[in-house]
Amino acid sequence: MGSAQLGDKTLIDTLLPALDAYNIALSQDASFEHALRAMSQAAEAGKESTKNLQARLGRSARLGVRSIGVLDAGATSCWLILRSMSDSIERHLATTKRPGI
Repeated sequence: MGSAQLGDKTLIDTLLPALDAYNIALSQDASFEHALRAMSQAAEAGKESTKNLQARLGRSARLGVRSIGVLDAGATSCWLILRSMSDSIERHLATTKRPGI
């Protein structure tokens, strides 16, 4: 719907690295759990990258240079959702694994 791209200081700065890390891990025959961890780590790095960016889209764009030094709210929210999802899935898988599978 939107035109946000990597570096615009939006949730895309969290989501795209997370998706890329997940897909790369799976393409390298990593386990699902490893792919989830890679996704979560990349999402966190993407979120952190927004701190040094100037917002170009969204409501924070009106802040201009004052947006530099502050994490993007959308990127942070996206990271929280992805991390929570990853942690929950990993916990569920750990409790449902059967020996030999």
